[in-house]
Amino acid sequence: MDISFFSGAFDVLLEVEINKSGASRFESEYREITGIMPTIGIGYQHQNNKWGGEFRVYFNANLDVIDELSDNGVHVESGDRPYRSSRTYRINNREFFWSLVNSGYRLGEN
Repeated sequence: MDISFFSGAFDVLLEVEINKSGASRFESEYREITGIMPTIGIGYQHQNNKWGGEFRVYFNANLDVIDELSDNGVHVESGDRPYRSSRTYRINNREFFWSLVNSGYRLGEN
């Protein structure tokens, strides 16, 4: 997925919550792409009440970025659940998450 338009986003935070049974697969894929082994903490959590994983992106952006996301079929949530009241938008999309990681974004603050 071409995410070049996302360079207009700011205050970007990547977060993964995953069931421990799927953690090793996620960790291997993340390490293969980034060269970094993810550790539990900011941006990465094991949640045994999850069926699979939740791959979230929290951010702020102008409406042009939101329109581009929509044009690319990426659902953006806003308003109801901002992250720590500092980020207006949230995406829960595995494919978009991995596109960001492949483009240089990392777990936690970016």
